[in-house]
Amino acid sequence: MSNPDSQMRRWPTPTPRLPSTRARRNAFYWRGQAYRRKGDMDRAIEDFSRAIAQAPQAERNAYFARAQLYSAKGDYARAIADFDRLLTVLPDNKEIQQQRQQAVAMQAELAKAAGGAAPPQAAPPPGAMAGRPAAPAAGNQQVEQAKQFVAQGNNAGAVANLTQVLGGDPRNEAALRLRALAYSRLGRLADARNDLNALLKLKPDDPQLLASRALNAAGMRQFDEAMADAGRAITLDQNNSLAYLARGLVKAGTGKVQDALADYDHSISLNPKETLAFTERGLAHIGLNQLDKALLDFDQALALVPTNLVAKSWRGLALMLKGRADEGLVDIDAVLERSPNNPTAQLGRGLAMLTSSQYDRAIAAFDQIITRAPNDAFPHVLRARAYLGLKKPDNAMKDLNFILSARPDYQPALTLRGITWSALRNYDKAVEDLDRAIAQKETVEGLFARAKAQEALNHADKATEDFRKATQLTPASVFDVLAQAESKRKVQELSKRVPCGNGQSGTCL
Repeated sequence: MSNPDSQMRRWPTPTPRLPSTRARRNAFYWRGQAYRRKGDMDRAIEDFSRAIAQAPQAERNAYFARAQLYSAKGDYARAIADFDRLLTVLPDNKEIQQQRQQAVAMQAELAKAAGGAAPPQAAPPPGAMAGRPAAPAAGNQQVEQAKQFVAQGNNAGAVANLTQVLGGDPRNEAALRLRALAYSRLGRLADARNDLNALLKLKPDDPQLLASRALNAAGMRQFDEAMADAGRAITLDQNNSLAYLARGLVKAGTGKVQDALADYDHSISLNPKETLAFTERGLAHIGLNQLDKALLDFDQALALVPTNLVAKSWRGLALMLKGRADEGLVDIDAVLERSPNNPTAQLGRGLAMLTSSQYDRAIAAFDQIITRAPNDAFPHVLRARAYLGLKKPDNAMKDLNFILSARPDYQPALTLRGITWSALRNYDKAVEDLDRAIAQKETVEGLFARAKAQEALNHADKATEDFRKATQLTPASVFDVLAQAESKRKVQELSKRVPCGNGQSGTCL
């Protein structure tokens, strides 16, 4: 019998035909386009890059598509490099020239928005036609592209586009409105106000523009101007939701939080799709220590606009204050990834350190925040808590006195100063501050602290009553949770000392 292997070797093994380089290049390019249409920019860029790798000299379409995606992502340096590569082989292509100029302008605007000097503009590539004014059709195209940039959160790119349009057409209403919005989202309120002023010269009785300028003025703490614009907008249009929102901001900024809530409620009833209204109402609830209501508002704000970093950072902080640290840190970390200097998210990080007894690190975090916002009460109160954790009541007292000198009835600071007086063994002053705090709002922590002070003063009946109340209230914060656990332990301890009835069972507490 012959060897079967020798029989098989008589026939040549067929060599599989691999796809040609051109076929692989086309496959990557068209899959990249599919990802692009789905909105998956990262995968699209990866496929365009793989198409380019197959034939770096020939793959012009992939270079162009990749450059556009880099621009959309705000990676202007890479976008400019791809446009430059294209212009070496297509030096007279007007569309490539124009998009490269936009990318260069956006890069400069982004640097300006970040507070740094604009990078030196790249030298025009060979054959580029620099400095040619855009045609009206091109201007309209830039406005549309700017709308997309704003929707993507690329506000610096939108400003660059719209500034080019307004350079040739200073009265372009659509461009002015959109640039004012982009400037506002970048925090450049003075620039936004300039655009709103220009618009109101064109349309002095436009209630929406007046409301927008009122919001702008409130953000700059120019409360008289904000109230005037908001009032005029409401007179012109009783159903202008933005005007009520702006008026609410003024009231909140001047300490009239309950009045502000009424305006926020009315604004939301007129327009339940405005994320800013839910965000500001949530902040008002935070100020009133109504964390559950605040969380509902921040959830709604983020359902409307998932990229709302203000709502996300405050939701994270509120969750942490509720004692749900793991959930809160998810929001805090997500915000810090996109905005490393976000003060609310940094506050959340400090709070995480505080509640995990990392007092030195917490103080270092709060120091940075207070340096940037020295009059913000909340970081001072949290830093005072950290000082108490380190058994440094004198340092805590400095923070609390600073806040209470400006806001004598600030309830969180009054409660904590009462606790600090107890740490200094001055129990009469402790009770005095805690009485004032509890008169505003009964909290588990406040009642527990007053009970401890009354106990130290040998006022057993008053102490017992406060301990009992502290076990019955619903905790509103992580500090209330801790205080309630201690109150329950104390009630159990006291129940053993106080006989009830025949002393066989039960407690009179």
